[in-house]
Amino acid sequence: MRIGVNQFCFPAGCDVVQALRRAKAIGFDCVELCLTADQSPEKTAGGVTDALDISGYYNRLLHEHVGERELLELRRVSEDVGLPVCSVGGIVSFSIYPLTAQDPSIAQRSMDAVRRMLDAAQTLGAGSILVIPGIATEDLRYEQAYETAQTRVAQLADYAPGIQLMIENVWNNMLYSPLEMARFVDEMGKDNVGICFDIANARRFGSPEQWIRTLGKRVRELHCKDYRMSIDNINGFTNILDGDVNYPAVFAAAREIGFDGNWVVELIPPAHYMVDRTLRHALEALRALEADEIN
Repeated sequence: MRIGVNQFCFPAGCDVVQALRRAKAIGFDCVELCLTADQSPEKTAGGVTDALDISGYYNRLLHEHVGERELLELRRVSEDVGLPVCSVGGIVSFSIYPLTAQDPSIAQRSMDAVRRMLDAAQTLGAGSILVIPGIATEDLRYEQAYETAQTRVAQLADYAPGIQLMIENVWNNMLYSPLEMARFVDEMGKDNVGICFDIANARRFGSPEQWIRTLGKRVRELHCKDYRMSIDNINGFTNILDGDVNYPAVFAAAREIGFDGNWVVELIPPAHYMVDRTLRHALEALRALEADEIN
């Protein structure tokens, strides 16, 4: 079992090089680095990024117009630190430039950003990227949002057939059922399109362990955090074993489907204090669950 950490778990002011070093010191096996939009740390994108406390996050070595020189520097740092990059994430295709955008200029920017993620994954030696398939809005027919997302993801899959595109379940007003998520992936017929299943994101809509059983081999990565149903909004996310996710049942379901991908800690919003200690707790909790030490 390999446990990684998402870069957004560290505060926005934490440089990517520092994040890599801190993640290694905590004891993580790998890291999921995040591509950001081209914006200064002082600016905010608004909306969900504000709620998640990641507005203004800027990765100087991995952004939407990053060059080969920066990517090679990032790979060198990763190798020097001894922490491999397991995947490339980010939320550019969700709240900043939605992949389902009907405005051609926004859609193009979204596609270009995801292609940059694919380029980065190849340079960094990562085998996969996260793709948030846009968002369903009031002025867009659901079927149109669904079909647009499918078409564009399929095009991106053809762009880099050697990299896995993992569709992540998020609060984007679509794909809120494991059956629909499975269908969304299957209909594309692409071997390099799978799912990054976010355990806590699904808790609001059902039992994550049931999602895992339904999604089966389509699941390529698991995002790990917890969720408090009594809060029932974006402020309900919390640390592992501190919410309403039945993590022993999640591990049992993962074993049933033969899951052998990465478990990536994604505590967003990041902790305001004692960040490294908070992340170490998450890592230790997952290790204890792996060893079946929870009672």
